[in-house]
Amino acid sequence: MTAGLHVAEGIDLPLELITSSNGILAKKGAGKTSAAVVLLEEMNQVGVPVIVVDPKGDWYGIRTSASGDRPGLPIPVLGGRHGDIPLDATTGELVADLLVDQQLSAILDVSEFTKAELRRFLKAFGDRFYRRADRTPTHLFLEECHEYLPQQVRGEDAALVETWQRIVKQGRFKGLGVTMASQRSAAVNKDVLTQIDNLFVLRTTAPQDREAIKAWIDVHADSKSILADLPTLQTGECWLWQPERGEPVKFRFRLRHTFDAGTTPRVGEIAAAPARTTLADVDLAAIAAAITPHQDAPSSSSNSDASRLRTENARLRRELAAATSAPPREKIVEIPVPVPIDAATIDTLRRAIADLSAAVDQLAEHEHTSAPPRTAAPPRTRPVPTTPKPKAAAVVDRPSTNGTSTDSPALRSGAQRMVLALGRMAPLRLTKSQWGTVARLKTSGGTWSTYLSDIRRAGYLDETAAGYTLTDAGFDYLGGRPEPLSPRELQDHYRAVLRRGAATMLDALINAYPDSLTREQLGAAADMATTGGTFSTYLSDLTRNGLARKTDTGLAATDILMNGAELFNGTTA
Repeated sequence: MTAGLHVAEGIDLPLELITSSNGILAKKGAGKTSAAVVLLEEMNQVGVPVIVVDPKGDWYGIRTSASGDRPGLPIPVLGGRHGDIPLDATTGELVADLLVDQQLSAILDVSEFTKAELRRFLKAFGDRFYRRADRTPTHLFLEECHEYLPQQVRGEDAALVETWQRIVKQGRFKGLGVTMASQRSAAVNKDVLTQIDNLFVLRTTAPQDREAIKAWIDVHADSKSILADLPTLQTGECWLWQPERGEPVKFRFRLRHTFDAGTTPRVGEIAAAPARTTLADVDLAAIAAAITPHQDAPSSSSNSDASRLRTENARLRRELAAATSAPPREKIVEIPVPVPIDAATIDTLRRAIADLSAAVDQLAEHEHTSAPPRTAAPPRTRPVPTTPKPKAAAVVDRPSTNGTSTDSPALRSGAQRMVLALGRMAPLRLTKSQWGTVARLKTSGGTWSTYLSDIRRAGYLDETAAGYTLTDAGFDYLGGRPEPLSPRELQDHYRAVLRRGAATMLDALINAYPDSLTREQLGAAADMATTGGTFSTYLSDLTRNGLARKTDTGLAATDILMNGAELFNGTTA
């Protein structure tokens, strides 16, 4: 065999395998996953994006070495108990867009999904990824594919199977290769299995699984002697059929270079875990931002308008980036003739982006204001003493211009929400992150900056090193000083805007106040592993928003969260 993918001593598989349809079949414990990892490592080595669908949660060790003392591959793990970034079942299309646009590799850990969530995510992801694929060689690994590509197709599975059948059958024309791995050969959909070009078979003992393999082999080779050999194969040892390349080949896969997180511990042993300090570098913040669904989703009646506006917004952002960024990576042979981009053009683009973002905000606002708020069980805490306060001026959902001068600047919808957020949280001063969370707006990008500039020019913003609040003019814009959020309202507010895992951790800290919880206690309360990236992400949400603080013994809810504005009114100690 020619040099290519080095999978064993003296065995280099051709690079054509990358855009082929392959199968890896074996019984549990025979080295199926490790064989798939070796193929992935080799494909990554030649610069090919690789994507893994992992329903077991065994692939998270890919970012560290086999020994755990060196970095592994720079491939983010999305989802799962040990993932780097949480994965939402509704974000299949967002994830596909990210991976296609940036040609990224990723582990899609769907082990925490229900069957319905799994179908929803993989159907949306598969459809969008196939449609967006642009003939850039990319390989998809479908671990335990019998779980979502079953032989017995029921009504709810039909659409999902059809999606991935198309990828397996036609993906090569779009640069896509697929490797399907399963420990239950007989349970894999035969219409899909028959499409594979290369078949790796490791130790297999079950008669029904060997029969399923025989049906494929008989078309291409004499199966009798080979099938008799399958039950005695050593771990990692396999037979490879490549019908277009002659007789089957027997070899043993090399050891994987990355950490094997799926190793079954022996009796009395503790399952190994890779050292989290030796992970390969990945820009997790950028990936998380790209796949996090916008919390103010438009109503179904305005989906088409919102989609159109977002598309136009994205186009304008690309134009703006092209106008202000460095030249493209391609080297131009001819002498370039510079085309100057004046400041007026750039300013026009920025204003157009802001106007489109405001329109999207307005479309989303109907859904936000009409949908019933998410309710949460009341925390098991002692009642918070309250002190009667003078009745404050009533504030409607949107700022009112009553009582303001006729020359008061007009604010866009998003800027209005920012002003109202500061008003309801006064006299608390908010950090930038807190302000964005309360207003339900992203603080990165040009939209936030545009709204902030508008508020500053209007004279509504009082900003110091301690944070942001409103000036008297800002309160006048709201028609008076709103009644501050009570401790209970403040807690419920954050429960509603935080991600579900972070909200669960928040409840645990509220219930324990004024005592602290250790990381282990907090993880147990949230039913979440403390060693994974998901736990750290949620904890960052709490600390960034001033909801949790570190103590000598662990983590505790902040006094502001428990007492709110009363801290500033001198009503609490």
